[in-house]
Amino acid sequence: MQRIFYSKFRPILCDITKWGAIAPMLAETRSFQASPDLRQKGAVGPGKLTPKMAKLQQQFQADNDKPVFLKGGSMDSILYRLTLVLCVLGTLGDLWLFFGYIVA
Repeated sequence: MQRIFYSKFRPILCDITKWGAIAPMLAETRSFQASPDLRQKGAVGPGKLTPKMAKLQQQFQADNDKPVFLKGGSMDSILYRLTLVLCVLGTLGDLWLFFGYIVA
């Protein structure tokens, strides 16, 4: 049985090992990089920040004793609380389901 499996899938296994040797060479080629005309218009070069990103960076790196997931303002607070409520409800629903299987 093992010999039949190996003989049937040998071409596939050989291809996998060949790709394992070729993959590092393919990663080094430039053909996989986006050409300048395909890049996003208005993009800033490497190491440069747009004014919007600089403002967000200052906002999220400010030392105001808030956790990072609440520094985004009221919408972040609403999403955090909604996520917390949904997690608690899901946990209670799972416990109710498991308890129903145990009792029944």
